[in-house]
Amino acid sequence: MSYPKKLLRLRPTRGLGLDLPANEVSPDFYTGGSEIIFRDGIAERLGGERQAYSQSVTDPVFALLNVRAPGGVTESNFWLTFGEDDIQALETSNVDAVTGAALTAVTSPWQWSLTLLNNLPICTNGLDAPRYWGGDVGTPFTALPGWPAGTICKAIAAFRFHIFAFDIDGPSGHFESQVAWSDAADPGAVPSTWTAAATNEAGDAILADTPGPIMCGAPLAGSLVIFKRSSTYAADYVGGERIFNFRLLDGDRGALTRHSVIDVGGVFFVVGDGDIWLTDGTTWRSIAFGRVRDYLFGQLEQASYENLFVVHHRAKNEVWVCYPTAGNTFATEALIYNVAADAWGVRALTAVTCGAVGIVNDLAADESWNADAEAWDADLSAWNAANFSLATEQMLLGANAADLTLIDSGDATARDATLYRHDLTMGEPERLKFVRRLHCRTNATPGTLYVRVGSRMSVTDSTTWGAEVPLVPPASFVNVRALGRFISAEVRSEDTEVWQVSGLDLEYELRGYR
Repeated sequence: MSYPKKLLRLRPTRGLGLDLPANEVSPDFYTGGSEIIFRDGIAERLGGERQAYSQSVTDPVFALLNVRAPGGVTESNFWLTFGEDDIQALETSNVDAVTGAALTAVTSPWQWSLTLLNNLPICTNGLDAPRYWGGDVGTPFTALPGWPAGTICKAIAAFRFHIFAFDIDGPSGHFESQVAWSDAADPGAVPSTWTAAATNEAGDAILADTPGPIMCGAPLAGSLVIFKRSSTYAADYVGGERIFNFRLLDGDRGALTRHSVIDVGGVFFVVGDGDIWLTDGTTWRSIAFGRVRDYLFGQLEQASYENLFVVHHRAKNEVWVCYPTAGNTFATEALIYNVAADAWGVRALTAVTCGAVGIVNDLAADESWNADAEAWDADLSAWNAANFSLATEQMLLGANAADLTLIDSGDATARDATLYRHDLTMGEPERLKFVRRLHCRTNATPGTLYVRVGSRMSVTDSTTWGAEVPLVPPASFVNVRALGRFISAEVRSEDTEVWQVSGLDLEYELRGYR
């Protein structure tokens, strides 16, 4: 009997759909993969990476901050690394300890909270009084002036000309809903006092009408948005006696961890308790429901969930949700959301603790005064000049080890990557399909891809896979044989080529019912 030939053109543009049974997933999604991101609606193997500043980083790195600091004679581009009880400033090949007075050792990355005011880095570890750095490696971090004695806070944020402190523990007790803010700072300086008076703008408030501790805060559209785990507030500057007015934005949704909120161009990306949203504080849109929500929270390690963090890879318009999977303390996987494409990808991590974006200049020349060997009359360089370009902002990941990983570095990096679509029904789950050929729509230089097709009669059966076939350019298809009601196709690689797959085409025959 002769069966008419059919062609299924798969062009998934919305990334991975991991929550639903594969046979119920829309054609807009792939049903799985690893080491995969989605850019412009196209599946792409993750790019190359390398170790940065590896000669100078201490073990471990629990927090990162890139700062263009006005230290010494001119400005310099620094990466600040925050460890268990130390702070380092990295600039080209230079490394300087800038911790200052001894710090109480922390045990988890989530304990660090960082912000910038007047481009001055300010930090707290939740165990010691907050401190700041003026940008000169000869002068280490020092306590904030006017900070109340015997008081600590668990998180900080800068807004307008003020520093905000959250979750306060002081001589009067521990008030997890308390917000305190400093007096307004002069340009280029930190505030001089935290004690409220008629002559300054310092003050405090307690957000007592919803339960739980304050997790974090970040500016948005003229307000400071403050997140608890199950509620969200806004602080608005009003001046006068009140200074700031606080209002409840949402009494049901908030931030899961101290590092699960990031600004993505005028809206917040928020990992909350049970979902992931984009929000302006008033309107909340789930971007994980039916796609990766159940996948994330089903494997998140409950004992270490506070180490979940997000970082906005601005150059690629992606948000990385890095989290520990079951049995792990630090992040072992990242869900990667492409904002423009509204698409999710996934990659494996190795004990990652933190991430940040900034200017990476570890391979640049050391331009410090001491390193300049030229004669005075012949030297045309600017001593202590900033060695960076604002056009080259990149992303670093810190780890529970003595290294920093530069993402999308362009280095040739071999990695095992997979992309697949399982349990295709071709719109008729009750009919048998016989697949003869698979076309893989790739870029011009994908390297060697390995392709296989499988089938099963029922979603309760095991999939029977055909032989894996190498797909070597310029070939764009492989001949296969698979018969069943539910058809699966997989593509994988193991070399250094960064490939893109825009779609899969399956040539098949629609046969009978058994």
